[in-house]
Amino acid sequence: MAVSTDFLDTKIQIRSNHGMVDGKEKTTSRTYGDVRASATDQDIYDVAVIIAGLQQPVMEECIKQEINLIMPV
Repeated sequence: MAVSTDFLDTKIQIRSNHGMVDGKEKTTSRTYGDVRASATDQDIYDVAVIIAGLQQPVMEECIKQEINLIMPV
């Protein structure tokens, strides 16, 4: 069966590393939505760096999440 996809949304996820806490590595993540569909990967990364600069601890990863609807044709 053939399928098609429709773009729905793009989100940025920023993962931060807090280091070792109680003998385990502690990481947290925050997700930010409403990313313009026309934003390039470089634009998204630049914004993630700016956001991460306003919070502690330092950013470990920047993840781009694209959400698409998959439906039969």
